[in-house]
Amino acid sequence: METMFRKQITILGQPKQISEDQLNRYIFKSLGIMTKVKNKVNQHFLEQHVKRKELLYHPMWLAKILVIADRKPFPPKKIPKMCFIDAISGYRGLLTTVPSTSKKDEPFRTSFVISPEIKEPDEVKRYIKDVQEKQINRSYILKKPEHQLIEYDLVYLPLWKVQMKSSTLTKDFYINANTGESEEYLAKQWKSKRWLLNR
Repeated sequence: METMFRKQITILGQPKQISEDQLNRYIFKSLGIMTKVKNKVNQHFLEQHVKRKELLYHPMWLAKILVIADRKPFPPKKIPKMCFIDAISGYRGLLTTVPSTSKKDEPFRTSFVISPEIKEPDEVKRYIKDVQEKQINRSYILKKPEHQLIEYDLVYLPLWKVQMKSSTLTKDFYINANTGESEEYLAKQWKSKRWLLNR
């Protein structure tokens, strides 16, 4: 029997998420038109061939950054930024909006809360610095700005993992439990090492 443990985690989004009953609609939406036609996929097809549904909590680092741009003779311009780092693949970037978060305190199955691979403070800061240097600094042609790291926190992105298996279509779907959008691109990065920094 799988171990259960009680833990408070911070999740991206609000406690109310897409329910298991709503999933087929979002899976159908995520499929390309050619896949639907080729495999004759409809709602009945999904009901027949979806084999397993799991709500996973995927680890992400969120960092608040202050960019300080010199503009003499005027006072420096201070611009708040926020970046994310996938704690498994190292995939990272800047966020255009500040995401909402909420606390979740309940018993979890051990395998449903994914443990981060990137977890040591010095390691997390290296990834944040990489975003600062390669994504923020490139916007400044002449003098590069200074950066101040305000804080960083480990949060969890709720994802529905749906396993489909049929004679014509076998695939794992990853659906954002907040928005219903496909997270296929994010999931592909977990098997890639292209985003990892040398240790």
